[in-house]
Amino acid sequence: MRGDPFGSLAPLLAAAASAPLPPVLTILGDDEWFVAEAARRVAKVFTGAFPDGEVTEYDGTGNGVKEAVADAATIALFATNRLVSLDVTDLLRTKKLTADEIDSLLDEAEGAGLGAAPGAPSEPRVLDRLARKARGLARDAGALVEGDPAETARKLTGRVKRSDRAPELAQLLSLPVDDGEAAETALGRLLDYVLRARAGDNVLLLRALSPDPDHAALAELRRSPVARLFAADDADRRARLHALGLERVLDRGRSAEPDVFETLTERGRLTARAFLSELDRLVDTAAGPRVTAEAAARLVADERKEYGSDFVEAVARKKFLEALRIAERLFAADDFTAFRSFGKEAPAAPAKKGPKGEAAFFPLLGLLAGEVRRILALKAALAEPGAEPPQRRADYRVFVDRVLPRLKTVRPGAAPVPVDGHPFVLHKAYLASFDWSVDELATALAGLAAIDRGVKTGLGSGPDLLQSWLLGLAAPTRSAG
Repeated sequence: MRGDPFGSLAPLLAAAASAPLPPVLTILGDDEWFVAEAARRVAKVFTGAFPDGEVTEYDGTGNGVKEAVADAATIALFATNRLVSLDVTDLLRTKKLTADEIDSLLDEAEGAGLGAAPGAPSEPRVLDRLARKARGLARDAGALVEGDPAETARKLTGRVKRSDRAPELAQLLSLPVDDGEAAETALGRLLDYVLRARAGDNVLLLRALSPDPDHAALAELRRSPVARLFAADDADRRARLHALGLERVLDRGRSAEPDVFETLTERGRLTARAFLSELDRLVDTAAGPRVTAEAAARLVADERKEYGSDFVEAVARKKFLEALRIAERLFAADDFTAFRSFGKEAPAAPAKKGPKGEAAFFPLLGLLAGEVRRILALKAALAEPGAEPPQRRADYRVFVDRVLPRLKTVRPGAAPVPVDGHPFVLHKAYLASFDWSVDELATALAGLAAIDRGVKTGLGSGPDLLQSWLLGLAAPTRSAG
């Protein structure tokens, strides 16, 4: 893959800026960040072309699909145009079908008169319900072929080794079904809209991460513009990230030595979010306008050692067992360093020497308590009136450019919540705040205070109390607090 990693998005960008708008646009990809960024770029072009338009966003649950389709199908009261963004990842992943489901369905249909001779007793209402259920099973399994019940039946029964019952299922699927009742499932409702919608003032933007390539619904979606953001292999993923990295450093007014991107991807970490996170660290800590390969190599090499910040980050992400393993290694070491240098030219802070375990405990406890307080402050600030937090987790640049300035602005009626620290540190706390409730954070702080008291009053050793606390958090029968 060479050039622009979003090259396949061009037709959608053009369509989102034109009038009338196409009824449906689709983004498919194999990397969560690329799919989300592509949707953001389409929405940005849309709002630029239609300043009085509105953008709404939904998840692909049953109610989410219903509301998204309703929005796309109706005229906005206070906007000229509407872009409705819908995550259909779950809808385009095949659900497992069992032979018992097929047998049960067809046995019931046979009892209701399916295949009976003309004039024989039958139950039309039951058959109508079962026909709709059969179509729903086919949709959920990604095997529904509109207008071809025989092919749908062949695919569906073949998957569960019931090919001998394909003629019965085809007969059931061929029964006429009221169009108003066809959309029993979320996917059915969506496909019904895709088949019926026409160009107009609104556009439904569908996005899906790694859909099943053989899902029958994809054939219907191909009738409208589709952007496919897939990499063929690891070499293609590296090339895609290299192009993305060049775009990122140029957007931030910097340059980078060519080996920087190769160094960051050679370890096999080929997801865009992780790659950009490390690249942003290098840009933020670069001594001059150019990110050097030496700094990238230093960042990679630095990851081989355990740091106090690694432990804190694992707890913040609720990876308690991982944090426990890191803590054990820190307590077994003869020195302790709090933070990684993240590729800075200056060396990391000198290690604090001391007996095994003892040197790490109190600095580690202080780091963790500070991070929990920071996450709590971010969560409180986001909950204050006027904060307007984004619906989805903002990446580093969006956080620095949009979210953080709003959080630091004094708003009438809002409590003064201190949000201080380096933007990179605050962004990590911001991301972690989505995974914690206020009660869990308050309980965690109380637990850390109890550990501090326990050590000072002789209740137990610091490492033992901290490890017991982590095991309590990791226990599935207890809450995360």
